[in-house]
Amino acid sequence: MIKFTECLNDTWDYFFLTDPTNLIRFKNEHHLGDDLMNEFTTNESAEVAVQKGVMIPMGGIINQPYTIFFNIDNESSVFTEDTSLLVLEKTGYILEVIHNEICMVTVPYLKNWTEDGGVHRLKEATQLGVRQKIQIANGTYAITILGGFTLQDGIEEATFEFQINPIAKGTQSKVTDIGFPFIIEK
Repeated sequence: MIKFTECLNDTWDYFFLTDPTNLIRFKNEHHLGDDLMNEFTTNESAEVAVQKGVMIPMGGIINQPYTIFFNIDNESSVFTEDTSLLVLEKTGYILEVIHNEICMVTVPYLKNWTEDGGVHRLKEATQLGVRQKIQIANGTYAITILGGFTLQDGIEEATFEFQINPIAKGTQSKVTDIGFPFIIEK
C-alpha cells in the first residue's frame, strides 16, 4: 500500500484521479480548450471522460488535510482496522493508464491543461511531494474509492483509499452519477 499524508485540495472542492498523459490525449482528441474545468462544467466532456476511464472526478472534497492510500496489491483495507470509520464506498470506476502513472490532480492544474502549463506544474509538484503520484503498469483498472477516518500517529484523520485492480481492456464504467459527493465529515 502506498501512503501519502497532508494531501490538500488547493482550496477547491475537487480531487481528480487520472493518468495525465491520457487526459492530454483525451483533450486533444475531443478538441477541448486548455481550461478543462470550463470544458467539464459547460459540456458533456466530463461524463465522456469518466465513461472512457480517463479520469475520476471527486467533488465535495472539504478543505482539510487528507491521508491517501493507493492499494495496488489487494492488501486489506485500512478501513478494516478497529480504529477506523468507513463513511463512504463508491465502486464502478474504470481508469485507463497509458503512461505508467496515476496522479491526484486539483482544479488549478486543470485550468491550464497544457504541456507547458498545468501538466508541467503537476510534474514539478509530484517531484516535490506536493501532489500525489504512483507508478503503475499501463492497463485498465477498476477503482473502488473508500473514504472515512483513520488513526494516523494517534490523530483521527480524513482518509481516502483507492483500491486499484487490473481488469480487461474495454470494460465499461458503471458510474452514472459523476457528481457523487465525496464528503468526509462527522
